[in-house]
Amino acid sequence: MIKESIKAKTSSSIKSDAGVRNVFKTFFDLIMTGLSSPIKSIKHFNFIHITTLFKAIKNESPQQILNNFKRLLAGEVGQFTNDNIKFPEYSKISYLKEKQAAFDQFLHTKSIFDFSVSDPVVTIIMVLYNQAPLSFSCLNSIKKHVKLPIQLIIIDNNSTDETPQLLEQIKGAIIIRNKKNFHFIHACNQAIDHINTEYTLFINNDVELIEDSISIAFEQLSSNKDYGAIGGKIILPNGMLQEAGNIVWNDGTCLGYGRGQSPHLLQFNFMRNVDYCSAAFLMTRTELFKKHGGFDPLFKPAYYEETDYCLWLHEKGFKVIYHPQIAIRHFEFGSNSEDHANLLIKKNHKTFYKKHQLKLTLHQTANKNNISVARFAASSQNQKRILYVDARIPHRDDGAGFPRSNTILQCMIELGYQVSIYPLNHSTDHSREEMYRDIDNSIEIIYSKGFEGFKRHLQSHSNIYNLLWISRPHNLNAFNKLLSKDIFNGDIIYDCEAIYAERKIHKMKLEGVNLDQNQVDEMIGKELQLTHFAHKIVTVSDADAIKFKNLGKSNTTTLGHLLKLKPNKYSYGERKDLLFVGNLDHDDSPNVDSIIWFTNEVWPILKSNLPELKFHIIGSPKSLKIAELKMDDVIIHGKVEDTSSFYNKCRVFVAPTRFAAGIPYKIHKAASHSLPVISTDLLGRQLGWKHQEEIMLSTIDAEEFAKACMDLYNSASLWEHIQENASEKLANESSKEKYLNSLRQILKQAID
Repeated sequence: MIKESIKAKTSSSIKSDAGVRNVFKTFFDLIMTGLSSPIKSIKHFNFIHITTLFKAIKNESPQQILNNFKRLLAGEVGQFTNDNIKFPEYSKISYLKEKQAAFDQFLHTKSIFDFSVSDPVVTIIMVLYNQAPLSFSCLNSIKKHVKLPIQLIIIDNNSTDETPQLLEQIKGAIIIRNKKNFHFIHACNQAIDHINTEYTLFINNDVELIEDSISIAFEQLSSNKDYGAIGGKIILPNGMLQEAGNIVWNDGTCLGYGRGQSPHLLQFNFMRNVDYCSAAFLMTRTELFKKHGGFDPLFKPAYYEETDYCLWLHEKGFKVIYHPQIAIRHFEFGSNSEDHANLLIKKNHKTFYKKHQLKLTLHQTANKNNISVARFAASSQNQKRILYVDARIPHRDDGAGFPRSNTILQCMIELGYQVSIYPLNHSTDHSREEMYRDIDNSIEIIYSKGFEGFKRHLQSHSNIYNLLWISRPHNLNAFNKLLSKDIFNGDIIYDCEAIYAERKIHKMKLEGVNLDQNQVDEMIGKELQLTHFAHKIVTVSDADAIKFKNLGKSNTTTLGHLLKLKPNKYSYGERKDLLFVGNLDHDDSPNVDSIIWFTNEVWPILKSNLPELKFHIIGSPKSLKIAELKMDDVIIHGKVEDTSSFYNKCRVFVAPTRFAAGIPYKIHKAASHSLPVISTDLLGRQLGWKHQEEIMLSTIDAEEFAKACMDLYNSASLWEHIQENASEKLANESSKEKYLNSLRQILKQAID
């Protein structure tokens, strides 16, 4: 016992020393970063930031603190790391000179814009009135970026500049030449009888398309029957937003959400149902536009016509979608002066309010404190909103319970909830493509500022969320500290992805620490008691649920894994080698421990008996121990985007886990691919699967594990028996319909 006590004290001392080193390293890195930008650093040297720093040291990693400080100096708080180059600032004067020169060259060389196509799928409507160089630039961007077959309709409102010459050099478009300026609304409506496609795009002549915007808009509308119209980011010449969707207030005034802010901020980069999108870029269903009778002539000559149309779409049960990957550059006021535009807006505001006064009572009052709610369409204000708190953005390839979290998020969206993610412990310093690689576009990812940022977010958004879904005990513990301050009054669900104390207990026993039952019960009880503020507890297994219920937590239910069974394409004889798939980023993780133990203790025995055998390891390999792993025929592939070929061609999946908690997703995943598994009996108990029935099991003994592995590897009949039973077991436990119904009931009981 003395030995164990000394070991525990030594371990505690080592952790303490490491903590002190981390604090000193954090301060050193901050000082060096500050010295690299001394003027900016001095500007941010104040009491609030110093207080925030000391609080962050308690709750955040040194790297996260350093990243936050660097973003503060760069003025890029909440932005992506590598997307900013898309929207460089430009001078309007210089831009016009550049476009005029390109246009002059186009006219001089008598070049042709040929828009001739057969079977177009989208009609683009452009209204022109002078500003020929801008119109030329817009047409040029269409030619450059549009990959779909389009019908182009141009209405020229009696332009007096070089626009007629431009039109002479356009082929394959329908061109309507008016003898006077009928303005925007009348001109758009003139095009109605000429539209021969299912979808129509209205686009201003003073915009430039960004990459695949039209393709994305078309794909979204054509695959979602409840979408009536769609738009995206409109970027001003200074590189900032004109809008990321628009808000209509209950007094009929409007607000371009995000105007003047960076288009790379996270709050502007998820898909939403909005009140309306500007007709500078607005794609809609032609049938609906015709049914509406075009734009309402009440709003002639222009402004509020698309607002009126979008509110009608909402009234008819359709959504108006803002999509962040749709983007245009907008010169703004290319056809009208700003003063004239403001006069028209003021005039038509009165008309709009009179027409929609009753509908507008459902909209928010014009107040900056209401923007976070009003950025969603008034027609979806009854949609329940969930704040999902986890350690990081839950990607499927991160392992450690995050695949299940990812599934839950996706199912929440399918059930009709609006979901925001707050990654409490890990940075959001990645590109949008990286962050949303397997996250639904309609989920908001909130910029992570650690525990203090989480606290401020709840304080400023207390009126938004109906429910907090919190995963993992350390996240719940952090939140519990806030509850005494009445920061959040909604319902709380604690998702017990695993009982972490059990994992710690298994690891301590492996390290030789003797624990009596009282100590074990105390460790587990301490973790379970963290849930005293939770209105509902969700566990990954029935076994874990029983432990909570035994402590009087009757509000506990189970929600396991959801996987789709893949057909078995390869027989036993067509397969060879061993496979492991799991995250390998952290030296102290169960996965890294299992691989090191397996390769050091089991692999030599297997190789002596099966010399041709190879071991394929897939997963992010940032662990130093894994980086140092060099063995014959042990192949570390790292992250692999599509792992199906490995699951289909390897013969046996190995899960040599020595300490763990919860339910092993990796075994369910292997079974979903019809790949039999050899694992430790620890995982077998967690699954409730039987040896030589659904799985092959072994104690944590190298020779026994190697023998069990060879028995499964060498016996076709045993392999096929386990494969069939595991697939059947998983099919019974992992029904999509049952899973959705279970989650629906959990959320309904909590929110309602």
